[in-house]
Amino acid sequence: MDLGGGPASFFAANFPEPARVMLLDYDYQLTLRAKRQCPGIHVVVGDGERLPFADHLFEAAICNSVIEHVSHPELLAQEIRRVSRAYFLQTPDGMFPLETHSFVAIPFYQWVPWKWVRRLLCRMFGAKYEYISSVHYLSAQQLVDLFPEATVVYEKALGLTKSFYVYRQASPATEK
Repeated sequence: MDLGGGPASFFAANFPEPARVMLLDYDYQLTLRAKRQCPGIHVVVGDGERLPFADHLFEAAICNSVIEHVSHPELLAQEIRRVSRAYFLQTPDGMFPLETHSFVAIPFYQWVPWKWVRRLLCRMFGAKYEYISSVHYLSAQQLVDLFPEATVVYEKALGLTKSFYVYRQASPATEK
């Protein structure tokens, strides 16, 4: 299952058996675009905080740069752990000096204390202020708390943590 993969599900497009992929996204139009780009996948419009699937239904869940966008990351984490036997999640580190939620990374954005300067930076870099300001970064400790059985790996760039990878391999107890 690809949670929040949107119209360009990287996972679905590169998976050798697209018919085995279920893409879940909250936006109907995005799922239609995904289906056009990768006709073999299955799509469901839904909320990642309340997944309409049975426990451990999926072999694996992929959630790439989504958890920082949801209102209740603890609910998304709970649902990922409930419906999948294994999972992989990626989320950026909010302390990395480049804001990566725009087409061009904005340097030192998160350290600018004034909204008007942040709005100006967004305009200069062609980013949407409302979108970037809606991002709620999670710390490594928050990810450990949300996914206690998982491994958290730090992706480094220029010696700094750029993002976190959270994964859990299926155990015999969760396999069908």
